[in-house]
Amino acid sequence: MPEQPVRATDALQKYNSYNDDEWEKAYFDEVSGGFNVYHKKHHFAKKGGGGNAEKIVGKMLAKYNGKQVEFLPEGEMKSPDVAFDNQTWDIKYVENAAEHRMRDTIREARKADNVIFYFTQESKYLLLNSAMEREVGRFLKGQVSNLPDIYFIDHKSGLLKPLWEKQKGLSK
Repeated sequence: MPEQPVRATDALQKYNSYNDDEWEKAYFDEVSGGFNVYHKKHHFAKKGGGGNAEKIVGKMLAKYNGKQVEFLPEGEMKSPDVAFDNQTWDIKYVENAAEHRMRDTIREARKADNVIFYFTQESKYLLLNSAMEREVGRFLKGQVSNLPDIYFIDHKSGLLKPLWEKQKGLSK
């Protein structure tokens, strides 16, 4: 039997190190070394599909992007959904959202370092891009640092793609 890559072996060791009293080990990808662990105090929304979307995005991040995703505990105050790559991330499901709601969502996601948008309708990409450009433009007068970096996850390839990063500006 071929030996697993060192990266996957190290990742499996890290995955197995999570305390079962606090964390649920949900998914491990032997090829990429990516995984998902759910904190027992993380609440997956039951309405609107957001909780299911978080799980789908988490699995795509692990499987196709090799990310080691921790679904964070949620309390009374607004908190980010996940952490990986030493940053916090919010996952937003915008399948049925209009542009103004996407803009609101970008502002709300400021509690995290980054926001990931998830949708399956190709037409939503244009709406998201327009919402992002308008919201970034609104903050350009010295407040851009208050916005999260903005990404979307391609529902076909599973790849995480940047739309706007504070350090780089708009991505096309």
